[in-house]
Amino acid sequence: MLRKLSHKLLPGSSISTKITFAYIWLFALLIVLLAVTTYFISSNILINKSIVNMQQNLQLASEKLDMVLSQAETFAQMAITDEYVQDIITSPRSEYLAHYNDQIAIQNALFGMTEKTMIDSVIVYDQIGGIYGSGVEKNITDTSRPYMSKFSSSTSTSQWMDTTLANYQREDGPRNVISLYQKFYSARTGLPIGLIQLSINEKSISKQYGNISIGKGGSIFIMNRKGTIVSDDNKGRLYTSVENEPYYNWSLNHQAGDIFKIDGQKQIVVSRYFPKLDWIILGVVPVEEVTKDNQMLIRRFTALSLLFIVLAAVLTYVTSKSITRPLLAMKKTVKKMKEGNMDVVFDIESRDEIGALGAEFNKMANRTKHLMEQIVEDEKKRKEIELAALQSQINPHFLYNTLESISALADLGRGKDIVSLVKQLAAFYRGVLSKGSPIIRVEDELNITRNYMDILKVRYGDRISSQFEVEPGVLPYRSIKLLLQPLVENAVYHGLRYKRGKGIIGVRVYSENNLLILKVTDNGIGMQPDKLNAILREHSAHGSGFGVKSTDERIKLHFGTSYGLRISSVYGEGTTVTAMLPLLRMEGEPDDTDHDHR
Repeated sequence: MLRKLSHKLLPGSSISTKITFAYIWLFALLIVLLAVTTYFISSNILINKSIVNMQQNLQLASEKLDMVLSQAETFAQMAITDEYVQDIITSPRSEYLAHYNDQIAIQNALFGMTEKTMIDSVIVYDQIGGIYGSGVEKNITDTSRPYMSKFSSSTSTSQWMDTTLANYQREDGPRNVISLYQKFYSARTGLPIGLIQLSINEKSISKQYGNISIGKGGSIFIMNRKGTIVSDDNKGRLYTSVENEPYYNWSLNHQAGDIFKIDGQKQIVVSRYFPKLDWIILGVVPVEEVTKDNQMLIRRFTALSLLFIVLAAVLTYVTSKSITRPLLAMKKTVKKMKEGNMDVVFDIESRDEIGALGAEFNKMANRTKHLMEQIVEDEKKRKEIELAALQSQINPHFLYNTLESISALADLGRGKDIVSLVKQLAAFYRGVLSKGSPIIRVEDELNITRNYMDILKVRYGDRISSQFEVEPGVLPYRSIKLLLQPLVENAVYHGLRYKRGKGIIGVRVYSENNLLILKVTDNGIGMQPDKLNAILREHSAHGSGFGVKSTDERIKLHFGTSYGLRISSVYGEGTTVTAMLPLLRMEGEPDDTDHDHR
């Protein structure tokens, strides 16, 4: 997949770039997956630990509340069993003064309960409407009647009530209290004699869990089953409802923890049931606060990951370069081989797959070199055989024409001309043979051409004349044997043969720009452009037995493809054939070095 992606995004890039790109994507993907996985796993661990910690804290708060309420119930039991309270409540009262004294006596008995405890108020109600306080209350409102009726019609004798506004006042103003109403009986008769109301300030309740930390931004509060908040550090939330919150229904049936979205923020909510008051203690803390350290860890992890990706990219690039460097070297070697350098060698010391590939490449290059040399040698031999076969045709062909001329002269009784023609024919063949070497001096090639022209003049008489213009300095230089003769023959048979009037053949030999130039010019009929363009592309089997094309191939065979023939012609005016050879001096008899300039 990564290979396809790198090829698609970087189609023209090098292998090392693609490898680096692929591995950067791979490392980045793995690190992102690792970061995401680590974040979720560590976040879940932190959240679960936070839930366990909150459950323990809510249990602690529940135990503290239970201790406070149990202590209040103990105080209530102490109050209703106090002998002064029992005597005063059960004694008849007939005078105001006696009633006042009873009030003072009960205050003295109950005051100690509110002085140094969490008890905010203790109020005693008798069955005839008397109300006795602990001395700290004022403006007491009688709230006993509903409870007296309830207790008289049921088996229960006590009840804790939810947080309400107190039915009394103290010097520091009104307060929210949690009250215990308990029916009490006469110690002597066992008959009901009154009702006691013991109240605890809600602030004292919230202090029990207010100093318990469940996490930054977290809070603990208590609600009843109706969803009304009955205790909270934030007093502005008292008596408000959470019935519409997403955790409300869940908290009624669960004593566990879960995550809810509250006011657009994820919050961990833990609930614990408090059976004594049928309350539910709730702890709420933002998930973000719980995972804050984890987020900071992830940010640091991300920063380190980026650094690791950069380092990985550098190391991958260096490694890929070390891998692809031999491949690049092989590419350059193949390119040199493609350009024609068959002596290339792929030099590598590694013993891996690339080293093995390089060794096989060297073997292939060596075999290819030998095959190419063999092909060139075979092609050279083939052309030499072909050219030798063509060249050999001149002997019987030319000899046949000359013998015909001699026969004609004999019929005419021209003995002297026959003798002259035979001598010229002998001189021509003496030059042609030239010890069998295909390379002769320019001077010898000119002699062969002159002999050939002399023979032609015997046949054609005054219809043909020749002009030789030779630069003396070029006579010792190399030329191909029978270079000029086929050019002259072509000029006669294809240029002058059909011309009216006297034909002139000019031979000019000179040097120019380190080249040997040999030109044959005729004033014959010339050639059409289409024939001129095709003449060097086709072998000629007419006239001398091999034509211009064969001469061009012989030049290229011996001296190289940079040399050869050039033809120019004007139809109706004449033709010029120019042979260009390297300017090479003959040194003794020709040997294999004659081919060094190919």
